[in-house]
Parts: sequence; structure tokens; C-alpha cells
Amino acid sequence: MSLDLNLLRTFLSIYERRSLTRAAADLHVTQPSVTYALNLLRSALSDPLFIRSGRRMEPTPRADALYGVARETIDNVDAIVDQSEFAPATSTARFRLSLTDMGEYLYLPPLMERLAREAPAVSIDVIPLDSDALDEWMLRDEIDVAISSAPATGRVPWRVLFEETYVCVAVNPPAGHGARLTDEDLRDMRFVVIDPTAGHSRAYGSLAAATGRENAILKVHHLATLPETLVRGDLAAIVPSRIGRSFARRWPLQVRALPPAFTPFEVNLFSGAGTGRSEARRWFVELITDTLRRVAGEPDHA
Repeated sequence: MSLDLNLLRTFLSIYERRSLTRAAADLHVTQPSVTYALNLLRSALSDPLFIRSGRRMEPTPRADALYGVARETIDNVDAIVDQSEFAPATSTARFRLSLTDMGEYLYLPPLMERLAREAPAVSIDVIPLDSDALDEWMLRDEIDVAISSAPATGRVPWRVLFEETYVCVAVNPPAGHGARLTDEDLRDMRFVVIDPTAGHSRAYGSLAAATGRENAILKVHHLATLPETLVRGDLAAIVPSRIGRSFARRWPLQVRALPPAFTPFEVNLFSGAGTGRSEARRWFVELITDTLRRVAGEPDHA
């Protein structure tokens, strides 16, 4: 049995967008055309492939099994057809990059510095990260790249960039310089926490487990005012190590290691899985990967 490539593209668009209407818009065809193609696929594969659930088209197990093969097939065909070489130095491409507030603070400066040298006319739209929506964004091709510590589900392409650890930053932490804080130390401290939905729920959960209670004096959504708030309020925060050391270089704050329950975590790059893949996006993925791995390998200068 063989399937027309256009039928596979229709299947991929329905799978990634979970909607016949959105698939039709993506493929620039009418919705009846999408329905007709889906019926051909259903007949050829003897499976409904998608079951309507409310306003969404949910895939069957057969559709889930077909997706990976179809995605790889179409990507390989597109890579062969798309032989036009992407020229970063003259490109005016615009990419959509999803980051947490912490990601903006850490990653945008070195990334924009590199773009200024290598691709000065390339533009970036930064989209605030929503960890719960990440897979759906990628599958609908709404985002080109996302950087997150959220665990990979395997539904979209991803790679590990580097490993990070959490630290505590405070004006006067109870432990001496170089010492590791204990659970008892944490219970006596007053904390500011970043909204867990911003991608660092792991730190929030570990803090609650270590102290046996929710001892957050303040919850914030953004990082910008955090250092001054810590200093003026005599508060503490749990942040990735590089952010903590950056704060300590600029403000009268000290960094302390956390109890072993605060385990290291991986920072991942997720890339869009939709039919809009291109040489430009592949370049962007590799640029971010190389830039952030270089940043991770630099000394902290603490």
C-alpha cells in the first residue's frame, strides 16, 4: 500500500493542529478538501485515525503510530526539495522564541550579541513560556524554538542543552560562605518565589517539601524587580545558579548551595514540529544551541 505525499501532509496538519479548520488554513485549502483527504486515509488504513472530542480531533493509537513515520518522511522530502541555502548575513527572517522570564535574563544578551555579528537583520519575537501549552504550541507550529527546564514528552523534537542547579540567594543567609543550607535553615527564611507556571515548579515543590509548608512571603511573575526586592525586604529566593551569581555580582546578595533534595535539572531546547520547517529554522536551532552551550561552559566569575 502506498500513500500520496499530499495525504500525508494533510494527516500531519490535522494531527498537529487537532482541527480540520486549522488544518485547512495551514494547507491553504478548503475544509471539505481536508475532510475528503481524511476519508481517503481512513479507507486506505482501515482506521478512523481521529475521533472528534468537543472541538478537537483526537488521534487514535493507529494515528499516533503513523505520526512519527509520516513526520520523518515529509521532513526528508522537504530537505531534499529545499536546496536553497540560507544566508544569515543578509536574511530578514523573523523567528518566534519562547522563554521564561529567567530565560530572557540569561539567554537574550549573548544571543542578540551573536546575531548582531552574524545576522544583523534577523528578528526575534519573544513569547512568554507556558509549560503546559508547550507541546501544543510546537505541534501547531506557533513557535520556532522554546528553551525550558520542563521535561520532554517526546511529542516534539528536543535536545538537552546543559545541566543546571538551583541555589539560594539572600542578603544574610544563615550558613557561612561556602556552606550548604539545611532544611532547618530554609524553614527560618522568608522567600520570594517565581510563579511555578513560568517553568520552575520543581524548585517551588522542593522548597515546600524541605520546609514542610508554603513559606513564600511573596509570589511574583517577573524577574526584573527580584534583586532589589530581596535586598530591601531581607528576603531569599531559589534561582538557577547562573542567575544567582549574576545577582550577587550586581547586588549585595550572597549565594548558598541548597540541600541535596534540590537535584540538578536539564535545560532543554524544543523545536517546532509543524510543516513550516525550513533551512532558516534549522539554522536558528543550531545557533541557539551553540550560543547557550557556550554560555553554560563559561566560568561564572563569582
